[in-house]
Amino acid sequence: MAFSATTYRRIMLWTVAAFILGLWLLSIARRQEDGLALGFGLRPAIGVITVSGPIGNGERTVREIEDLAARSDVKALLVRIESPGGSVVGSDEIHRALLRVRAEEKKPVVAWLGTVAASGGYYLACAADTIVAHPAALTGSIGVIVEYPVTKGLLEKIGIEWETITTGPYKAMGSPVEDPTEAHRSWFREVIGDSYEQFLEVVRAGRGIDEETLRRYADGRVFTGRQAVGWGFADVLGDFRSACDVAGQMGGVGEDPRLVRPPRPPRTTVWDMLLGHAGLEDALEVVLRRAGIGPLDAPHVYYRMP
Repeated sequence: MAFSATTYRRIMLWTVAAFILGLWLLSIARRQEDGLALGFGLRPAIGVITVSGPIGNGERTVREIEDLAARSDVKALLVRIESPGGSVVGSDEIHRALLRVRAEEKKPVVAWLGTVAASGGYYLACAADTIVAHPAALTGSIGVIVEYPVTKGLLEKIGIEWETITTGPYKAMGSPVEDPTEAHRSWFREVIGDSYEQFLEVVRAGRGIDEETLRRYADGRVFTGRQAVGWGFADVLGDFRSACDVAGQMGGVGEDPRLVRPPRPPRTTVWDMLLGHAGLEDALEVVLRRAGIGPLDAPHVYYRMP
């Protein structure tokens, strides 16, 4: 069947127009799914932030919090915590970001304590208006730990001598090639003691727990979600679905709310490393972070379970 030139052009124009329309509709569908549609009113939702695994510098999580909190359709934030803690600064950065959501965006924040939500994971939960804990969750572990390897004995066994020259007696604190002195240990205790007091200040401000109860249980021990509710470290027991309902009610959305999450970031894979798309330092950082440890050349202070 032959077409005239005019008919052929019309078919091609309609085909191109249909293709463009299809792409546009697909884009709208994806934006609707992510809650990012421009020019379209979306029904109210709850923003869900997940903090899982060891806490690093917190930069990505803070950005996700700020992006979700700024959206008009997001009426409350729900932070799902599945973390044993991690960086002191990273935990505090996320905590402060959640406080800003409450103070500046005037949106409620709910924290849900999952399988493990301890130390730095519990620290950031204290920024929430309400903490919902799974009855079997492991939480608490309120305290600070500093650790570093001591490899001097190993180096001596393999015949390696290491010389360190410093400008002061404390400059080599935590060096893996020097034997720790009692003065170094004493000062580390001072440092983590101050970090510990900052941790307690956060719990006091967020939970209003009396000093006697706080000091009694803030000795590094872990406890269950049910114990946490009984002692005032959490508000109510429930699974994740229950936490969604609590956030929905607090945000005025009601039970069984629509949930929106940040888009998943690209992950560094083995292929990225093999093909050179990730540098050696980036690859090593990924491996160490997923193992829950930091660089091995310096001491690190953590809000985390050992």
